[in-house]
Amino acid sequence: MDQVLPVPNPTKAYWLSEPHELARFRSTPDLPATCDVAIIGSGMAGITTAYHLLHSNKQPPNVVILEARELCSGATGRNGGHCKVKVPTFAGFTPGPGSSTVDDMAVYVHGIINGLKQIVEEEELDCEFELRRSFDIQLDDDESKRLKRIYDESAKAGSTWTRTVDYIDERFAGQITSINGANTAFTGPACSFWPYKFVSQLLARLLAQHPRSLNFQTMTPATSVTLSEDGSSAIHTSRGSFKAEKVVFATNPYTSGLISQFNDIITPIRGMTSHIVPKQPIHPHLSNTYNIDFGPEKGTDYLNPRPDGSIVVGGGKWLYNSDRPSWFNNFDDSMPFPPQTEEYWEGYMQRNFRGWEESGAELDKVWVGIMGITPDGWPHVGRVPGVKNQWMLAGFNGGGMSMILTVAKAVATMVKEDAGFDEVAGGLGVPDFWGTSEERLRVGKDEDLMVKRK
Repeated sequence: MDQVLPVPNPTKAYWLSEPHELARFRSTPDLPATCDVAIIGSGMAGITTAYHLLHSNKQPPNVVILEARELCSGATGRNGGHCKVKVPTFAGFTPGPGSSTVDDMAVYVHGIINGLKQIVEEEELDCEFELRRSFDIQLDDDESKRLKRIYDESAKAGSTWTRTVDYIDERFAGQITSINGANTAFTGPACSFWPYKFVSQLLARLLAQHPRSLNFQTMTPATSVTLSEDGSSAIHTSRGSFKAEKVVFATNPYTSGLISQFNDIITPIRGMTSHIVPKQPIHPHLSNTYNIDFGPEKGTDYLNPRPDGSIVVGGGKWLYNSDRPSWFNNFDDSMPFPPQTEEYWEGYMQRNFRGWEESGAELDKVWVGIMGITPDGWPHVGRVPGVKNQWMLAGFNGGGMSMILTVAKAVATMVKEDAGFDEVAGGLGVPDFWGTSEERLRVGKDEDLMVKRK
């Protein structure tokens, strides 16, 4: 297998349809010789880590951000654009070692939503941010009963996560959600925004506020990172090398390409998302985001109505799931899925939503995004195991929008204070089982081997 690195010429995502002036920006014609902190990756993880490093520091470090392709051209520019946790995730919650609970996870995600809103307002970002509710819809009767039983048991036990969740029974689920065949549904808090605009505009603010401290370099893939005897790191790129006292890997599915011990721990997988446009806006406007569970044979799609009346919707994994090489351990987002797979999105809104039958909604774009999955389903955050001056936040399992912001603040604090995960994460409410470690790598590889034997 080739080295896990972003490939050139990825498929064209809707979110990237309005390129920012920084899309191919380089602060300096050449790479600097040295820096205090190198951040690899310019998605949500990389840029918000830089924000927290620079924003509240009276003497900000010299930071270099490297991007292999154009600004924010990875998962952040290719996802669904909403932030939430599905009720099935709460219902099936299985933490790793530690004391953090499902209720801690709920509090954490609510904090992410509030934190995103705060940054949008303070930095005056025009990214179509909305505080919303989100539907989790079940079309399968058995799944409806299972989730209702767990919800009732959790509510009776006083679980925090149930306090902001509402249940809609079979009498009203179709009417309230507008979904054909809806059996039951839950609603919970969410937010949505244009992820690329959030990241690109926040980076622009940082470059304007810290012109001497921040250097941004696009079209500069990091090909390897090697340790020096003095504890610093040499960052090797397609354009040369430079020295960094500290390094942050904000590389999500591409992490194993630079940190070999994450082979079989953070695995790249391909997913599919689309943009659908009606001939004219449909009224009333769909105001909630959606996760639609079509049952065990098909799985779940995610859907985000845009303020202009168009729709971003992704999923459809059941169409290609049996062709494992087409998506598992595959980081090529330049290759579209076959036409017969992409056709799933044709007529999607007319088939599934009441009131859209005569909308004339047409498929505008279909694109591929690369996610990073882990054996236990949780990200790896903290010091790179066994390395003092390198940190990471990666492996978000397709849920990065609901995880990254506070993790980025935690990693920025670790870098500033030369600290590890256990010294910082608890104070910020980061779930304790997200911390990366040599032990977790060992257990993860064992779990991965067990999965492969099945």
